Amino acid sequence: MVCKKCGAKLRKDRIYCDQCGTAVQLVPDYNLLDEDVLSHILKEESAGGEGRPSVKRPRSGQATPSGHSSKRKSQRGGQERPSGQTHRIHKKWIAAGTALFAAVLSVSSYFLYQGIQEKRFNSYDYQYQAAGEHFQNGENNKAISCYARAIELKPKDKKARRGLADVYLDRKDEKNAAAILEEVVALDPDDEASLRTLIEIYDKKKEYDKILSLREKADSEETKELFADYVVMQPEFDSAPGTYAKPLLLSISVPTGQEAYFTTDGKDPLLHGELYRSPISLSEEGTTEILAAAKNKKGICSETVSAKYTICFEVPDMPSVTPSGGTYDAPQMISIRVPLDCVAYYTWDGTDPTQSSAKYAGPLEMPEGNQVLSVLAVNSAGKKSGVYRVNYIYMPQ
Repeated sequence: MVCKKCGAKLRKDRIYCDQCGTAVQLVPDYNLLDEDVLSHILKEESAGGEGRPSVKRPRSGQATPSGHSSKRKSQRGGQERPSGQTHRIHKKWIAAGTALFAAVLSVSSYFLYQGIQEKRFNSYDYQYQAAGEHFQNGENNKAISCYARAIELKPKDKKARRGLADVYLDRKDEKNAAAILEEVVALDPDDEASLRTLIEIYDKKKEYDKILSLREKADSEETKELFADYVVMQPEFDSAPGTYAKPLLLSISVPTGQEAYFTTDGKDPLLHGELYRSPISLSEEGTTEILAAAKNKKGICSETVSAKYTICFEVPDMPSVTPSGGTYDAPQMISIRVPLDCVAYYTWDGTDPTQSSAKYAGPLEMPEGNQVLSVLAVNSAGKKSGVYRVNYIYMPQ
């Protein structure tokens, strides 16, 4: 059997020509010649033999060449009819019947064929199976057509959509493949196979926002694990935001494989930030806002996190001195109690001590005469206490 359009040999199990795609005609064409023959025969019969050549009949009682009497009565009215004429009439009726049968068979076959085609067109199973066969044979256009029809018949079907996506991927048409797979994920947000394919497509194009959008639609935590390489968590600070009375060393941490960037002037850390390598020193009074963000090896960035730290150093307590002020006639050693995290400075002439004055390192010997000891404490933040003064009068005996 060959294709009527291109002449290519047709396979028995095909309904389309492999060369040109023309549908295979499963029944013969309706033959108008059969109708013409039948009409002609019926006209001759209705005309009663008009226009036909006459036949010479033997006389009554005359012997025929076969030796028999020619006298034969017809079954109608007792009239004689030659045997040759009767034979021809029988042949005409047989031909007419055959032609009529062929015509009825052709028409019946045509409508049967149309019924089969319509049933196939409206059958999801047939369209899905035909699409798979076309795809296996490299007939992608026909596969697309059948998969599309299957989806029309079952609008919420995932299986036909996956098959259609495979055809588009085979054609290197990732745009249409992604669109179809997005429909699958819309029907089933946890369809792992479709999600993996979409992640691969979007990763090639570095469309990470679309990948993260897929993650937001996922329902199960197990499915969300597919996106682990694309989720970058915000950096974490080791000290809570707030007010501190002493200098602060602030550390920033991010997961392995990520880097942190930060700013202390309110600017975007991803655009203007410094790569974090060591703790940030906050040693001056005032409020500092730290902005930080993380970035992984793919260049995917986290959301920016911010924290405010206020450094407000406390004024240290005044130092205390023993013995207390007064008049003494015996030698005395004077001790200064220095507040924690402070250094004490002192003078003996009544002036206010500074950080350039004598630094207290241990007990002092009380000098003779009327003297005023002035003591100042300075903490590590540079905050100064009030000046403590004590008057000693030492008159040795």
